[in-house]
Amino acid sequence: MKLTDNCLYFLLIFFANIAFTQPETINPVPQPHKWWAERHDLKLQEVANADVDLLLIGDSITHYWERSPSYNYFYGDRKILNIGYGGDKTQNVLWRIDKGELKGLKPKVISLMIGTNNSNHFDPKDTLVGIQKIISELRLRLPQSKILLHSILPRGVQQLDQKNRIVNKSLPELVDNKNVFFLNLYDKFLNSDGSQNMKLYYHDGVHLSDQGYFVWANAMENFISKELADSAKDPNPPSAIIPIAQNGDRHKAKVKEAAASNHDLIFIGDSITHFYDRDGNWGSSVWDKYYKHRNAMNLGFGGNTTGKVIWRLQNGQIAGQTPKVCVLMIGTNNTHVSKDKAENTFKGIERIVDILKQKLPSSKILVLSIFPRGKDHSDPLRQENQRVNKMLPNLADNKTVYHLDINQSFLDKDGKLSRDLMPDLLHPNTKGYQVWAEAMEPTLSKLLNDTPVN
Repeated sequence: MKLTDNCLYFLLIFFANIAFTQPETINPVPQPHKWWAERHDLKLQEVANADVDLLLIGDSITHYWERSPSYNYFYGDRKILNIGYGGDKTQNVLWRIDKGELKGLKPKVISLMIGTNNSNHFDPKDTLVGIQKIISELRLRLPQSKILLHSILPRGVQQLDQKNRIVNKSLPELVDNKNVFFLNLYDKFLNSDGSQNMKLYYHDGVHLSDQGYFVWANAMENFISKELADSAKDPNPPSAIIPIAQNGDRHKAKVKEAAASNHDLIFIGDSITHFYDRDGNWGSSVWDKYYKHRNAMNLGFGGNTTGKVIWRLQNGQIAGQTPKVCVLMIGTNNTHVSKDKAENTFKGIERIVDILKQKLPSSKILVLSIFPRGKDHSDPLRQENQRVNKMLPNLADNKTVYHLDINQSFLDKDGKLSRDLMPDLLHPNTKGYQVWAEAMEPTLSKLLNDTPVN
């Protein structure tokens, strides 16, 4: 039986209306930017080799979290993948999902915040449909994952905030509190009078400050730690345990060095350790004599505080390593440059030891007291370092972690530090490095179970 022309006409109109009424917010499309395509390619490479417990999905607010110290503090020791992209709308996220950014992943938790860029162009109902479509795709592709859906944050633009509040009001309808959960962050980013709290934002009123990211992370930390079955992070951490990025040439070189071969002995510290590498009246000749034959690696970095060491250890410098011994001395830049009090500096050192124990479970850790600095005991920085040093024995269990204080080797009977060993009263010269190596050798040789160097 043939369709009449009238029937055919009405069918065409019917299907055309369906196509016309389907919102753009659920039609997968890429962003037309080179950097965006490059980030997508990079994320596909990461996904191919990723073991992920926590997956972050979103736009620039999620994307730029990678730049905040809070990101490394909360997630540096967790298996995380950030697939936030600046400028993304729901339809861009759907395109990325369709093109492989979830392939092979089995995250325990998915954090989803999306929609603020939709509000510039679409009605709230269309934004909501886009978010709903993303959740449907996540449930289909990652059925074992828990999804934590976040409200869209305030932007301080009345028209946009009005749209976002309408979306936020409907978001709880998308959750079942079994697989999909909702976290309302909106009010946490407002002042008591209902205005936008600009302390939590970058000056554009859209992207978050470090303080804003801490608010976000703390808000979801109980959920994250429960689902990952780990300990919740301290909501008010001392600055000395917050990781600080150190992504320069030396870091990249050390990551390559770690990837190239295993090392039996690793030194970790600041410039005092770093300058074991230096020729001339520095430490290289001493290093060659005492440590080169022991397959040692120098992870000392000039200017480092505990926070910078924490970041380096979380970002590849000891990946794949199984050293017999790690020698750690750090803290003098905390008390000097960062103005950390002794208690906070100690917590930073304690955090480093915890990371080493976690990442290098078969290694022994030798924690050295912070070396003396300044002319004599009256030096205020030496005094603060000594307050740190008094706490360091508490880290030792004499099974995995050991403490050694060789500071008296650098001082005369009156406690004065000689410029003959440390010309600037801080960094050893060759003679000073020789004093260090000789004083540490009996303990180090015992921990390595090798023949002492004479």
